[in-house]
Amino acid sequence: MRNHSIMWDYIAEEPEALARLMKSEQISVLAREELKDKEGLYFVAHGSSWNAALTAEWFLARAGGLRVRVDTPAGFLYQDGTWENEKQENILVVFISQTGTSRGVLEALEETKKRGYRTLGITAEKESPLAEKADSLLLLECGKEESNAKTKGYSATLLALFLLGLETGKVKGKTEESYREKVKNELTEQIRQIPEVSETVKTWCEENDFGRNMKEVFVLGYGMNFGTAAEGQLKLLETQCVPAMFTDAGEFSHGMHRAVTGDSSVLLLQSVLPLQSLAEVTLEYLKETAREVLMLDASGKEKAREHRIRIPEYPLTQSVLLLTAAVQTLAAAIPEINGKDPNRDSHDDFTRAAGTRV
Repeated sequence: MRNHSIMWDYIAEEPEALARLMKSEQISVLAREELKDKEGLYFVAHGSSWNAALTAEWFLARAGGLRVRVDTPAGFLYQDGTWENEKQENILVVFISQTGTSRGVLEALEETKKRGYRTLGITAEKESPLAEKADSLLLLECGKEESNAKTKGYSATLLALFLLGLETGKVKGKTEESYREKVKNELTEQIRQIPEVSETVKTWCEENDFGRNMKEVFVLGYGMNFGTAAEGQLKLLETQCVPAMFTDAGEFSHGMHRAVTGDSSVLLLQSVLPLQSLAEVTLEYLKETAREVLMLDASGKEKAREHRIRIPEYPLTQSVLLLTAAVQTLAAAIPEINGKDPNRDSHDDFTRAAGTRV
């Protein structure tokens, strides 16, 4: 069954938006002007923006030679006091909101500026409150996305953070040019392959009726794709509107496995790291215990077969853009398999009651 949610349009727009961002000069300028002498980056974001920062955290630390922390606005203001012990000149605090209107992000930004710390806003909206209030700005250049479950905006945020890591590593002298070129080539190739991967995943779901009557879902990932698992969990929760959980593949056996039943759906994200063997054991076990299980496999070792979709392998970036495109496709396809609009109203009045946006 092929319906046409607006999500498909935004997923289709991803390659062009990401290719445009790859050519942007603003990230290299930002790295030179804001990060050359910085020691740390503190990220503050909600939802998908938080997931993107979590995914890029390791890469930013290694490629950019930075201390990196990722917080929600409430966590940043009321739980994590680490930033308050940092010298103002040593860190840049980064606030991410695709719309630029997230109330919690803006409140945290205002408090940070009161304390005298330098701030960077990352948003898709040039005229938004976040763009106006941050000391410096990184525009995602992805265009508007009138969808509850964000796709192209998430991918643009993720790519921007990877490029920021590369450019920071360059100005700080932390990475070789050959390494930076290899990473850029991986990102470029992944952008080119997004349409093919998305079509493969959509067709596989339809042919296997994956997600039919889905009641609950677990998403497992590791490495940089721990953040992708967080985003996969959020996307399926938002669009299928069922209970969803995510965890690191290495933590699944520390309690979460006990909740799996014959009604459970499980998604595993496989990439090029030593935890591959554990993920394979987990897949084999779940074939016999869960209602349905699927591995998105970017390890380069296994061919596509039952319970597995092969995703092209990119070791330096752990195939994050393609695995992201795959989970976005699942989040759009599964509700439609169940005859539902992924962006249907589901307690949308709560976001208004909570005053989520300004």
